[in-house]
Amino acid sequence: MRYASQPSGRLAAGVRSARRARGLTQAALARLSGAGRVTIARLEAGAAQDFRLGTLQRICDALGLELAALPIGAQEARETLLARERERARRLDARRRHAALAARLLAMPAAEAAVMVRRARAAVRRWERERLCSEHYISRWRAMLAGPVRRVAAALLERNDWTDALFQNSPWSGMLEPPAG
Repeated sequence: MRYASQPSGRLAAGVRSARRARGLTQAALARLSGAGRVTIARLEAGAAQDFRLGTLQRICDALGLELAALPIGAQEARETLLARERERARRLDARRRHAALAARLLAMPAAEAAVMVRRARAAVRRWERERLCSEHYISRWRAMLAGPVRRVAAALLERNDWTDALFQNSPWSGMLEPPAG
């Protein structure tokens, strides 16, 4: 039995990308899957032709791919969820890195901590002088960096509507731990 199929660009791109990632030529994939090289070339090109379901399955199996029927829009929804999760992880990592900096400020000798705070304040002054950030960022960072080291460290641990936005562009950037892997 043949199934009418017009491979979407996503299927074509997925097969091509997986084949290349495995370092296979179309001919090598043809040998592994038992499909013809021309069939693979047409599939990767997104040709509007019928492909046997069994052929598609063998090609996917050879590439370690799962052939799945998804509702229309499901892939886009998954990609959106994945993007949101990556952004959430990035925000949490920025918070973690600033919290670790706060702990370091409190644990290090007072003179060293004061030098780091002065460097952060100098970065904010530079942003203002060279108009590198909006006044909203500058005024909020200036408020967070005001006062003694203990207060600055506590401010790095506070959570409000601006926390995540501020941590995207931080005057501490050269003093923070590297981002998580």
